[in-house]
Amino acid sequence: MILRNVTLQDFGVYAGTTTLDLIPRRKDGHTAPVILIGGKNGVGKTTLLEAVRLALYGRRALGARVAQADYDAFLRDRVNRASGSEGAAVSLEFDYAEAGTIHRYRIRREWATRGRSVVETLDLLKDGEMITSVPREEWHSFLQELIPPGVSQLFFFDGEKISEIAEGRDDDEQLGTAIRSLLGIDLVGRLRVDLGLYIARHQKDDDSATATWLEAVNRDIQVAERRAAVLGDDVAELVSQRDSQARAAEQVRRQFVAEGGDAAVQRDKIEAERGEVRRAMGHAEHELRDTANKLLPFAMAPKLTAAFRDALAGAGAGYDAGATALLLDAIVEWRAEGVPARDAKWSTAHWADLEGFLRARTRAPDATADCPAIREVGDGTTAIARLDEVESIVRPRVADLLSEMDRLSVRDGALQAALGRADSASAGLLLDELQLTERRLGATEAVLAARQEEWKLIKGQLVTLEREQKRLLSEQAGSEKAQMRSALAARAAQALADYEERLLTHKLGQLKSEFVRCFNHLARKENLVADVEIDPTSFAITLIDRAGNSMPKASLSAGEKQIYAIAMLWALARTSGRPLPMIIDTPLARLDSEHRAKLVERYFPRASHQVILLSTDTEIDEGLLAKLKPSISHSYRLDFDQVDGRTDVTPGYFGTDSHAAEGRRALQQA
Repeated sequence: MILRNVTLQDFGVYAGTTTLDLIPRRKDGHTAPVILIGGKNGVGKTTLLEAVRLALYGRRALGARVAQADYDAFLRDRVNRASGSEGAAVSLEFDYAEAGTIHRYRIRREWATRGRSVVETLDLLKDGEMITSVPREEWHSFLQELIPPGVSQLFFFDGEKISEIAEGRDDDEQLGTAIRSLLGIDLVGRLRVDLGLYIARHQKDDDSATATWLEAVNRDIQVAERRAAVLGDDVAELVSQRDSQARAAEQVRRQFVAEGGDAAVQRDKIEAERGEVRRAMGHAEHELRDTANKLLPFAMAPKLTAAFRDALAGAGAGYDAGATALLLDAIVEWRAEGVPARDAKWSTAHWADLEGFLRARTRAPDATADCPAIREVGDGTTAIARLDEVESIVRPRVADLLSEMDRLSVRDGALQAALGRADSASAGLLLDELQLTERRLGATEAVLAARQEEWKLIKGQLVTLEREQKRLLSEQAGSEKAQMRSALAARAAQALADYEERLLTHKLGQLKSEFVRCFNHLARKENLVADVEIDPTSFAITLIDRAGNSMPKASLSAGEKQIYAIAMLWALARTSGRPLPMIIDTPLARLDSEHRAKLVERYFPRASHQVILLSTDTEIDEGLLAKLKPSISHSYRLDFDQVDGRTDVTPGYFGTDSHAAEGRRALQQA
C-alpha cells in the first residue's frame, strides 16, 4: 500500500484546499522512504494524521464506542472558522494491491453543518470509477475490511499511542485483537466456523442433535453480537446524553445559586442564624445602655474629665471642712468660758493666730474648693479611682461593643438580603427548571446503568456461547460419525484447528524474536532484554533479562518504555508482512539524545517502504536531520499565519529549503 496524497479542505487549521504529495521519490539510485513534515506545536501536524484516519474510518476513527452526537461535535469543531465555510472535507488517495493487481482508491469524506446537525457524505472510487460492487451503505464496512482499524493503529500512531503501550494503558484484549488481525489468525478462526456450519448441515440424523445445537449456538452468537453492538451504541449515546444533561444541570444550578436559589433551599437555616444575630445585637445594646447610665458619659468628654480629676487631686484627698469648723467652735467656747482651766497665759494675738489658722482650714486650698461638684463628691480618693476606671475599663469595653454591633449589623443586612433573594427565587421558574433538569439527569443515569448492566450481561453470554461453540466444533471435527460428504470438511476443520494453534505459536515466536531484536537494536543498553513471553490467550507480555528472570516493565526508565513501545510496533509490522505505510507523529518527545539518534539512524529509514514523519524542530533538529537526510524523499514545513488564522504548507524543513525560499522572496522584494 502506498499513500499517494491527502487533501484537506477547510479542515482544522487548514483553510481553503491543501494537498500534500506523499509518494516517496527516488534519490541517489534508491527510493528514499521518509517524507518529513515539520511544524511547531499547534500548527496542524496531528491534524494530518486525524485526516487520514477520518477519511478511512469516519466515526470509528474516534474509537470503537463513540456516540453520534460526539462525532457530530467533532466534525463541527474541525470546520475552519477563519474560512467562513459551513463545511469541510478530507480526501485520501492510495494504491492497494489485491490478488497481485494494484488498484487506486480515492476516498472523499465531506460534511456540512446545519445548525446543531451535521450532514456527511462519502464517495469511494476504485481506479477512477465509483464502486458499485459494494452497496453505498456498506462502504464503511468495506473500508474497515480493507484496512482494519486494529491494524491501522499499529501503523498510523502518535506519541499518545506510544505512551499507552509504554505505560501499560493499552488494553491487552484490544492489542490481542489487533495482533490476531494483523497476523491473519482471525481468518483461520472464521474459516473454522464456516466449516462447522457446513458440517452441521450435512450430518446424518444420528448426529443431528449436535448439528442442531451448533446451529442454535451460532444463531445465538449472531443475535448476541448484534445485541451487544446495539447496546454498545446505546451506552455511548447515553453517556453523551448524560454528560450533556449534567452540564446543563450544573449551569442551571449555578444560575439558581447566583439568583438566591441556594438561599431559598436553606431559608430555615438563614432565619435561625438571623435570630441569633438579632439576639446578640440586643445583648450588646443592653450592655451599652447600662454603661451609659454609669461612667460612660465621662468617656465622652475626656478633657473635662481630666480637669475634674486634677481638681479633686488638688483639693486634697481625705480633707473634711466640717470637722475643722467644729474644732473652731470648741476653741472659741474654751476661750470664753475657760473650761477646762488653762495653765499657760495666752495673749490676744495667740488666740487670733489660732482662730485664723482654723478659719483658713474651713476654706478650700484654692478656688475649686468653692465648686459645688467638689463639695458633692465628698471623699476625693474614691472619686479619682472611679474616674480611672473610665480609661482602663469603660472606654475599651465600649469600643468592643461598638465593633461587635457593627459586625452584627453587617451580617444582619447580608442575611436580610439572602432572605429577599430566597423569596424571589422560590417564587420563580429557576427552582422548577433545576428540579426538572435533575430529574432528567437522574432518569438518564438510571437508563444508562440498566443498559450498562445489560451490555455486561450480553458480553458474558457471548463468552459462554463462544466457549460452547468451540467445544462443539472440536467434537464435530473429531467425530467418527461424519459421513463421506462431510468427512473431508471435518478433517479440514480439525486441520484448521491444529493450524490455527500452530500458526499462533509460530507467529508469536516470530513476534518475540523480532521484538527482542528491535528492542536491543534501539535501546542504549546493549542486550537489556534477552527474551520475551507472550501469553497466547491474553497476549500479556513479560520481559526476560539476561539472567532468565522476569523483568517488570516498571523497572524500565521512561526512555526505555518509549523504546519498548516503538519496538513492539516495529516488530508487529515486520511480523505481519503487510506492506503498509507508517505515519508517526511526534515520537521523540520523551527520549534523550542517544535514544533519539538511534531511532533516526536505525528505525525511521527501515520502519516501512513509506514513512511519513511528523516532527517539531526540537525533535528532529539540525544534527538529527543530517543523519536522516539520506533517507528523506522530500519534506514540508507547516507555519501558522496568526493574521489569517490558517496554516500554510511550504516545501522544505526548518533551516533548509523554506528559509532559502524566504531569503529569495526577501531579495526580490528588496
